[in-house]
Amino acid sequence: MVDKPQRGRVIALSPAAYALGVRAGMSSVQAAAAAPEAEALVHDPAAALLRWEEALDRLDASSPAIESPRPGVAYLDLRGIPATLEEQRTKMARAISAPPCALPARVGIASTRIAAYAAARVDRIIEPRYEAAFLAAQPLRLLGLPAEDHERLALFGVRRLGELSALPAGALARRFGTQALRWHALARGEDRQPLRPRPRRIAIEASAQAEEATDRLEAILFACRGLIDRLAADLQRAGRRCARMELTLGHERGGEQRLRCEVASPTARAEVLFALLRARLEGMPGIGAAVNSVRAEAVRVEGGGTPLPLLAEPSPDPETLQTALARVAGAFGEQRLQRAELHEAFRPEARFAYVPFELSAALAPANRRDGARPTAHLRLLESPREVPVRLRRGVPCAVDGDDIVEVAGPWRTAECWWRQGSERDDYDVQTGGGAILRIARAGARWYVLGSYA
Repeated sequence: MVDKPQRGRVIALSPAAYALGVRAGMSSVQAAAAAPEAEALVHDPAAALLRWEEALDRLDASSPAIESPRPGVAYLDLRGIPATLEEQRTKMARAISAPPCALPARVGIASTRIAAYAAARVDRIIEPRYEAAFLAAQPLRLLGLPAEDHERLALFGVRRLGELSALPAGALARRFGTQALRWHALARGEDRQPLRPRPRRIAIEASAQAEEATDRLEAILFACRGLIDRLAADLQRAGRRCARMELTLGHERGGEQRLRCEVASPTARAEVLFALLRARLEGMPGIGAAVNSVRAEAVRVEGGGTPLPLLAEPSPDPETLQTALARVAGAFGEQRLQRAELHEAFRPEARFAYVPFELSAALAPANRRDGARPTAHLRLLESPREVPVRLRRGVPCAVDGDDIVEVAGPWRTAECWWRQGSERDDYDVQTGGGAILRIARAGARWYVLGSYA
């Protein structure tokens, strides 16, 4: 396979072509001279990406948690799936190799990304007890290091992951920078980065068939208006916004005409989408042939939805606010109508207290603050919850059975220094499931204080 029709270079080849002398990086002329009977295929990036998206959709039946860092590579979380590893490996291979994908597939299964990627190269399952020895024998290029760093490590005689993991991590960081610490951890089979699943593709479309074909722009726009209204309603129900829209005009004598509209600011408003589509149609030199079908599709959607505030106005009317508070008190009870009052304190749970809500205090200008809101804030539990925490070299590595991928801290507080046992160490941790927690150690016990949102 070459990257372009003329003066292209070989980017992939079959074992038969390799046996004839073809090598990656050769020009198309050199490859044709080495193997005159070989067939050269031209790489089509758009078609290849579409085929890969189809393969990911097929893999979704094996696990909904799929991460694809680049086309051709996918990582799946198989935990909790009721099937043997061999059954899952066979199912995934068949899903990709069967039509319409029809892609050659190699599937490897292991407990970490780096081990699974190495296992896929040999199409096998690696048990956890054999992973360390298996990774140690793998070539250094599996890490995808920059070319200059790869060459520098080769000068030191480091060509395999086992040789890299045997080096001191501190010396590597001093010579190659802090990114070498991640190389060192991956070479040992330690991957603390959580899986980042791809968003599931949602097909939102609307179509209409005309009783009589027409080439009049007004009639086509009239049909498009109804389709866009239906499309926008579906987007709003799904809580999505359209970032790219495609209109397909079916001609009476066969064939289709496709128009793609990029939405600069993704939206689910019908009037905006129709205005973009109308401008696109009016800018065409002509329809060309009679149209008997129209289909509108949101080919790229993004997360949407607008949070609805309790009170839409920044300075609500006192009577409107009092009515809303009365409804809240009637639904949840008068004792639940409270507000947080801030205090100066070392520990986060002592920095605020709940006091009865007063209407006059809520309407006072001094209590309204301008400026950007924080992107994340700590939501404390009403009372700390004791949890089991596993340590590795004195640092938390798992909380309540969930692996920890990032740790910040500790922060020691001792508000009552004269009282023995009042010291506490606080940590902020991110779990493999994506939760960010504030945990604390008091003596030999661990507690969850709250979570960030």
